[in-house]
Amino acid sequence: MSLKYEQYRSLKMTREFMRDLLDTKESPRTIKNLKERASACLHHFPILDVNGKPIFSKDWFTKD
Repeated sequence: MSLKYEQYRSLKMTREFMRDLLDTKESPRTIKNLKERASACLHHFPILDVNGKPIFSKDWFTKD
């Protein structure tokens, strides 16, 4: 189970990764590099509900 801050960080990493994919001026990409970044983004990615909204886990130190 991932902690909430890990899930938020995963969402931020995914957003940055997707923006980098759209940037055509980015240095040449290798398949290995893309796979590693995609894997890192998905490692703590939150589960989505039926409406597509993320369901964040509860941290052990909060009362959410």
